[in-house]
Amino acid sequence: MDEVILKGLRFEGRHGVSTAERAVPQPFEVDLILGLDLRAAGRTDSLDKTVDYSLAYREVRHIVEEESFRLLEALAERIAERVLRLNRVIRADVVVKKLRPPIAGDYDYVAVRLQRERPEHRAYIGLGTNLGHREENLRAAGRRLEELPSSRVVKFSSTYPTRPWGKVEQPEFLNQVAAIDTRLSARELLRELMEIEEAMGRRRAEKWGPRVIDLDLLLYGDQQIEEPDLTVPHPGLTKRAFVLTPLLEIAPDLKLPDGRYLREILANLS
Repeated sequence: MDEVILKGLRFEGRHGVSTAERAVPQPFEVDLILGLDLRAAGRTDSLDKTVDYSLAYREVRHIVEEESFRLLEALAERIAERVLRLNRVIRADVVVKKLRPPIAGDYDYVAVRLQRERPEHRAYIGLGTNLGHREENLRAAGRRLEELPSSRVVKFSSTYPTRPWGKVEQPEFLNQVAAIDTRLSARELLRELMEIEEAMGRRRAEKWGPRVIDLDLLLYGDQQIEEPDLTVPHPGLTKRAFVLTPLLEIAPDLKLPDGRYLREILANLS
């Protein structure tokens, strides 16, 4: 795994078991090694393909200077938790050094080092196309899914011809579902899917209109997300047999986060 390294971040904070340690600021030093996939950043020279290390610095500074912990272990855990939320960061190696602990003796510092990783989630992606060479569109989208950072494709379903849904005066669709294991967040994954659509020529000019490729985030682990621009499970999932059929082909016992079996939902669709 590629790495972004921040070494020797120095701050003063109130951390320690004794009341005196938490009353007067003391010097601390933090080293961070952030693990992520940097291939896209190297190819595109784009900041949104990597972690903004100025944000990492500010996160650590806020935690050390503004929060208070009795143990270095708790301080390091808090830092790891926060930096793992930063864009594309999959692994965090955190070293927290207390430079002047209340211990008599000759030494450089005392420190805690820990390593943490984002959990992996099983996500399901719906693919659809009804313009151009539909089979090749699905193959091209599948190849791009296989190149997603910090992810691996587990399985593709068969392809299913489908009548148009919503606006019916358009060519027939081909639909498919992919299962992937990913350490990307749901929002990061959605952003990657939209970039694939754009790169393949998708234009969002008409709702339910024809498209070269359509990629929908159907499910992300057992998470339920309700945000203005991100809803998981996908709001159309339980209404569309053309999505449920390929999904159940590769995951026949799949349930929604609320416990409902998708095979029962499909059976009840007219």
